[in-house]
Order: sequence, then C-alpha cells, then structure tokens
Amino acid sequence: MTPVISDYAKHLSDNLILHSYQKYCGLKIVHQEAGYCKCELVVTEAIDNLSHTLHGGVIYSMLDVTSMLATIPALEDGEYALTSSFNTSLMSASTLGQTVEFEAKITRNGRNLIFTECRAFKIEPSGERKQVACAQLTKFRLKQQLE
Repeated sequence: MTPVISDYAKHLSDNLILHSYQKYCGLKIVHQEAGYCKCELVVTEAIDNLSHTLHGGVIYSMLDVTSMLATIPALEDGEYALTSSFNTSLMSASTLGQTVEFEAKITRNGRNLIFTECRAFKIEPSGERKQVACAQLTKFRLKQQLE
C-alpha cells in the first residue's frame, strides 16, 4: 500500500524533485511519506570530482533535498520549511557508476522547528549498503504558499 500524501505536499515534492539541479544530478524518489523519504542517484561524470568520486557538494545538497522531501508531507497546506542548521560528516567515497541512496526521517516535528536525520549509502557490487555520509538538519517552519 502506498502512503497517501496531500495534493499540496505532492505538488511541492514534484516541483522540488523536478527542479533543474535535482534533474541534472539524476535524483529520483524511491519512497516518500510524512516524516520519511528515500531517494537515489547514480554517480556520473557530470557530478563527480577530479578523483572520479561523487562530489562532496552534491552529497551535501542531496542530503538537504532528501531531508526536505521527508519534511514536506508533514507540513500543513500553506506552509514551507527552510533549512536553518546543517551538520554533516562524510565517511567514504562513491565511485563512478555506483548507486547512492539517501534516506531521511523526521526525528522531532515541533511547532516552529523540524529536526531531521539523513544518511547516504553507496551500493556495493555485492548489493551491500555502506554508509557514505550522515547529517542532522533543522528546518524552520513558516507560512509561505508556493506556486
């Protein structure tokens, strides 16, 4: 059974995942529900660095986007959230051709602040998932109707 999210959340999520940068990076939603999201991308030459591993800036931004995709379905219609704090650690590199999964969950959904955790995993040829990065993000809830 697929979890139901509001039309408002679906609209915002679609706009976020279809934004030019996310499309360029190849990010795709695997699963989304209120308080949780799992996304993935494949490391390509367009998003690698000089050592042919996933660029750190891409990792940071995809952690933030996945965190937002977990947050959006937990918002009320007419609300949005902005990242106000972002703490991350990189643990390992992901090479060209590897799939990287990003998983985010809300750890506390407060009146004004939403706290999330997000992790990134590279998928080894054996199918084993190895953690690449982790982040703790704080989102500030605000009233803002987006188009």
